[in-house]
Amino acid sequence: MKNHPLIAVTVAALLAIGAGVAISFAFSGPEQAPPSEATTVVSLSPPITETLFEIGAGGLVIGRSDYCQFPPQVADLPPCGTALSPNGEAIVRLSPGLIIADASVSTPRDEISKLGKAAFMPWLTAEDIISSTRELGRLTNHIEEANKLADDLAAALQRRASADAPRVLLVMTPTPGKLGPITFFRRNSIHGRMLEAAGGRNAADYDETGVPIMPAEKVLQLDPDVIIVIDLDDDLPENRKQQILHDWSTLAPLTAVQQGRVGVLNGQHFYGAGRRLIRAVDELRAEIQRLRKP
Repeated sequence: MKNHPLIAVTVAALLAIGAGVAISFAFSGPEQAPPSEATTVVSLSPPITETLFEIGAGGLVIGRSDYCQFPPQVADLPPCGTALSPNGEAIVRLSPGLIIADASVSTPRDEISKLGKAAFMPWLTAEDIISSTRELGRLTNHIEEANKLADDLAAALQRRASADAPRVLLVMTPTPGKLGPITFFRRNSIHGRMLEAAGGRNAADYDETGVPIMPAEKVLQLDPDVIIVIDLDDDLPENRKQQILHDWSTLAPLTAVQQGRVGVLNGQHFYGAGRRLIRAVDELRAEIQRLRKP
């Protein structure tokens, strides 16, 4: 599989989710900057950058985080570090009207606020993402576009799995030829909400506040009805997909393995924002339905 910088971001985000759930945010919504006319923006978060472009505010973005990759044109923008490790010199040089970062408990808000006017967006749960999307519209004077996107996200994520829905274990691609430890998507995360909206009950039906990994023995204990592996590669080769399926076949006692209900989905949109997130929910739903067919 290709090496993607986003892999590091994804793992870091999974860890941050645990910290965020355990400690929680010190507020219930976005930390608002004063209302202003549309201004220049440095975005230190990939999903925030993507959302700004999607609501039509991409022309205001003059700097990005080191890990921003979507939409492709962000590659032409100067990198400015990350929310966890901002490049103060690069940010000051750009002199943005607004710096936007995620509101993770690890984000150095005081440090960022010294560099200019700043706003911090919670981006952990579905509710966070929806409210922060609306706030991005307010901050950039793209209110109508942002509200439309937020409404679409709410509609896509409001569905709840029925009591008899299949128990699905949603996991990241393991190291080729080595199944464990297995990184799973916790129930108390945006991916957990996406899974439920797609019609699956999370087989890991508990709120994980630590590192979201489990040994193969734990998977055997959970014995999910369906297993779906998410790979970051947009162009996953068929032989790599077959390797993933082969690795899971080694856990022969699993119901999902015996019934041929292990699937692989791929693409960076599974870690995207906005309508790419909605696309991911649709693909999850279709895969669950495909694997559940007799």
